[in-house]
Amino acid sequence: MADYVLTLPLTDEALERLKTAARAASMEPEAYAVAILDKALASGRDDAAGDFEVREKDAAFVVDNPEPWPPTTPYDTTEAKRRLAEYDRTGKFIEFEDWAADFEAEIEAMLKAKA
Repeated sequence: MADYVLTLPLTDEALERLKTAARAASMEPEAYAVAILDKALASGRDDAAGDFEVREKDAAFVVDNPEPWPPTTPYDTTEAKRRLAEYDRTGKFIEFEDWAADFEAEIEAMLKAKA
């Protein structure tokens, strides 16, 4: 149960965007707004350099990469668990720099193939 109630004056446009996003996440608008606000405040991305900002003048959330919150499908952790078990068993790992170089090469190859 909520400790406090906060009234937010939203424009009609902002309210419709909130309702649309909440529907996509199969949530009530109020619950969705609380989840998004919690996520935004916990992320620490509240400065202009981040991908989240709040415009006080019209009380509208702007998110560059909208995603339903909480996620609509659970994350598949099978591969992560398998790799962790392998590391626990062998102690072998891939250096981040090596992984990043391989990842970048894969992305470049995929982009080149699409072109």
